[in-house]
Amino acid sequence: PDIDVRKKCLDIAFELTSTRNIDDVVSVLKKELLKTQDQEYEKNNEYRQLLVHSIHACAIKFPEVAAKVIHVLMEFLGDAGSTSAVDVVSFVRYRRAGAPIHSTLLMG
Repeated sequence: PDIDVRKKCLDIAFELTSTRNIDDVVSVLKKELLKTQDQEYEKNNEYRQLLVHSIHACAIKFPEVAAKVIHVLMEFLGDAGSTSAVDVVSFVRYRRAGAPIHSTLLMG
């Protein structure tokens, strides 16, 4: 699908996310994010950035999922030429400052 269609789907999914389905939503987002490493798609970097941003938004809205996504996001710190790495650093910085309980998880 076109990147605009994917963005709209992610926006709709985020709006429909609740405490009852957050684990399922994050699971699908993580799977999609991992798929961007393997697939050849013209707008892969842009789609990856949208997914990282969506996961970050979910973790802000539902802090209990942060520990479940941090390790997946950390894999994208080395993305050369992509803003996904900047988004991941932003997420880690936000979680470190906003949730000291998880700081041990972030530090190793």
